[in-house]
Amino acid sequence: MNNGKKYGIYGGSFDPIHIGHVTLADSAVRECGLDKLIFMPAFISPFKQDRKVTDGHDRCGMIEAALKVNSAFFLSRYELNKKGTSYTIETLRHWDNLLDGDMYFVLGFDSAVQVDTWYEGEEILRNFHLITARRPDTDYAEGMRILESFREKYGAAITVLEMPPIDASSTNIRNLVKDGKPITGLVPPGVEEYIIEHQLYK
Repeated sequence: MNNGKKYGIYGGSFDPIHIGHVTLADSAVRECGLDKLIFMPAFISPFKQDRKVTDGHDRCGMIEAALKVNSAFFLSRYELNKKGTSYTIETLRHWDNLLDGDMYFVLGFDSAVQVDTWYEGEEILRNFHLITARRPDTDYAEGMRILESFREKYGAAITVLEMPPIDASSTNIRNLVKDGKPITGLVPPGVEEYIIEHQLYK
């Protein structure tokens, strides 16, 4: 029996987690009334096998440093412990069976418009409510057209949050750290402290 609670699953590499991730998660909790939002760092992202991803222990450490932003935020090591390539549909099925409530899938705008190309992406669109928000480096009008086509073709439930686009990317942050440049304001303060203390991305 459904307990009426709302759960959000937010997967990604989070290498590192930054203010764009946190703001999207915070907005999802507030606008969609989520009781819990679970950050799910991937063991291996199918789209990032061409580069070395920071150790899962450190990515979790950075996420834990960001959790204090919102009491609804939680961390799961499910995909890290499972190991192997992380396919979103398998993770969503696992949590859908485990959690007694309504489940939402939180993801960036650039990812949302490509879900139909993912492994069993059509099932994701048919069975799980997506939450996303625009990014400054994407064609918003074209993206909204694609999302509308998902609604028509798959009956997809998609919420686009009313939040300003935030110009932050994990790739850019890693490069700034490597070049010895400041990242203040691009990541939560605790995350910046963790990166410095553990000498990541050098």
